[in-house]
Amino acid sequence: MADGQPLSLADLRSGVAPGEVPLRAAEVRVQLDGREVRIIAAHLLVKEMTMLETFRWRIAAAVALAFLLTAALGFLLLRRGLRPLRRIAEQAAAITPARLHSRLEAADTPVELSQLSQAFNAMLERLDDGYRRLTQFSADLAHEIRTPVGSLMGISQVTLQQPRSVDEYQGVLASNLDELERIARMVESILFLARADDAQAVLDLHELELEEEMQRIVAYFEGPADERQLQLRHQGGGRLRADPMLLRRALSNLVANAIRYADAGSEILIRVREEKGACLIQVENCCSPLQPAQLERLFDRFYRADLARQGGESNGLGLAIVAAIMRLHGGAVSVAQDAARRIRFELRFNAA
Repeated sequence: MADGQPLSLADLRSGVAPGEVPLRAAEVRVQLDGREVRIIAAHLLVKEMTMLETFRWRIAAAVALAFLLTAALGFLLLRRGLRPLRRIAEQAAAITPARLHSRLEAADTPVELSQLSQAFNAMLERLDDGYRRLTQFSADLAHEIRTPVGSLMGISQVTLQQPRSVDEYQGVLASNLDELERIARMVESILFLARADDAQAVLDLHELELEEEMQRIVAYFEGPADERQLQLRHQGGGRLRADPMLLRRALSNLVANAIRYADAGSEILIRVREEKGACLIQVENCCSPLQPAQLERLFDRFYRADLARQGGESNGLGLAIVAAIMRLHGGAVSVAQDAARRIRFELRFNAA
């Protein structure tokens, strides 16, 4: 720097002393006794480097401590946040086939998990209902099959106790054949219900003239109706897109049920009418009054409202088959009885 000029930062020079120690130096030139003298001053940054090294370790320790604290805090918050999910998992693990009535507690469930809890409880409701139905169905099936099998065994044992004539053996075989036919009908009905419960079941839909279908049903059941002095007639008509075989089976089951339980000498009416875009097929007859609880269970498998008439051709599956057929068609079946003891079964086929 020239003589008489003040020093500035631009005049500082950086360098490295032996031992890799950084330094700062400045140089000035002055006139002394007519001679030019160059003065150089330098400063070793030992204390500054020591201070920076200390700061470096402190920063590294602070970062490491902050990371550990953040991880620990995150773990605690995550564990606390997942506590409702663990509680749900524990409750779900405790649910077994014998405890399908248990439900997830939704009182302390966070909003984020409430929808999951409700959906899980709804699924448990469906499973519980299906399991109870399956258990009841198995018990009813065992009971229903035990009766004809026990009858076959009893008749055969009595017949074999002593020699019989040809006519007696033929009578026993005919009786056994009746029981076997009853079992065969029951098995066929159970298989139909199993297929109807399959979502992959395919319908063979056709446009049907309902008046022709009702005439066919009336002609088929005219003989059994005459035996009980019943008048069988139909009313109305129209067109319906449905599976012919399944529709005839549903109507046949309803009419057969009406003939079996209708008051002797009364009338059975098959009626078709339109209501709000839906096609309604009704089968009406007079019979003994039923309680509301009995009406609700008429479509259950193996259920019979009239316990005094459990024998004969009925196996308690006819109305269950009707309900299955209506589910396949996307419709519904209902039953109601008025004060005049007239009971009405209604098949509702939606326009869609």
